[in-house]
Amino acid sequence: MRDAKERVRASDTDELWRFEEPRPPADAERLREVAGALGHELDGAYVSFLLAADGWPALFQDVDVFGTGELLGSPAMETARMLVDSMEPDALTRSGLDRAALLPIAASTTTIDFLVMPVTSGDGPAPVIWIAGAEVERYPSFPDFFRHMIGMNLDEAEALRAENEG
Repeated sequence: MRDAKERVRASDTDELWRFEEPRPPADAERLREVAGALGHELDGAYVSFLLAADGWPALFQDVDVFGTGELLGSPAMETARMLVDSMEPDALTRSGLDRAALLPIAASTTTIDFLVMPVTSGDGPAPVIWIAGAEVERYPSFPDFFRHMIGMNLDEAEALRAENEG
């Protein structure tokens, strides 16, 4: 991801996007605090991410992946929860989602895009679901989501490079 983000930075001559480093890792005690506050465990792959980076602002364009600070409550989390609450019942039904069982894990700072993980009983990886009013895309797991974000950053870098050359 760092390489992909660096490629975007090098190609973003008009400074369209923010470039921020991942936050320092969370520790196990902080993750226990989050699980206690939320009333459920977090997905194992998301926990692994948080143990490596306690969130990553501007992971892709203006989408911030939440760390423990957001999960424990922040203006970004309040906005994401408000977006979850504003989803039309039909959109939830079409996606097979239960509003009460959705944990926001990322959100755009400028649009209505946000990402959630359904709270599961630990029976396997939880999907990551990208929503902008309704479901946009679904990734089978957090690692799948993360790999897709790497690809999207590489695509963005190439598009910016081509635009600069054109």
